[in-house]
This record gives sequence, structure tokens and C-alpha cells, in this order.
Amino acid sequence: MKKKYFSNPLFQTFKHTFVAMFGVVSAWAMIGLYSAIFTGIGYYLLSKYNKPNTDLLKELQTVQYVGLVFIFFGLLPFIQYFFVSFMFEGGEYAFNSIFNE
Repeated sequence: MKKKYFSNPLFQTFKHTFVAMFGVVSAWAMIGLYSAIFTGIGYYLLSKYNKPNTDLLKELQTVQYVGLVFIFFGLLPFIQYFFVSFMFEGGEYAFNSIFNE
């Protein structure tokens, strides 16, 4: 019996690209799930143990501090974008201050 092999290089490249993109998308999905779970736990603790008739971040309880730590850990994968935007604004300010003298 003759075996059929389909060895088109373009098809092989397409398969490898598809598998690589599936890996990238699944990694971002895992990061999103991690962030949603930790941020959700933190917000739940923050809102559940809030004193009645007070703002959310006023007169914090001990459990609410734990909730804030959970929120921080949930947002930790995205902290790089905060620093990128901060450095972008700092660079723009430095550029404008140099050339607007």
C-alpha cells in the first residue's frame, strides 16, 4: 500500500504559524484568566468588608488590605504598560523642554 505524504513547504509553514499563534493566544488567555481571578478576589474582599455608609477606600479593614494586595497581584502582568507610558510622557516632556527654550 502506498503512503500519501503531503509535504508542501507552504503548507508546512502555515501549520507552524498556526500552532505558534495558538500558543500566543493561549498564553494571553492564561494571563487574562489569572488577572481576572486575582483582581476579582481582591475587589470582592474590598467591597464585602467595607464599613457601611463609607467610601470604598476610606477606613480600610485588615481584610481590605489583603484585597488590595490581590488586586495589585492581578494587575501585575500589565504594570509594564504603566512604565512605558510614564517613560513616553517623560521623554516627550524632556524633548519639549529642550527645544522650546
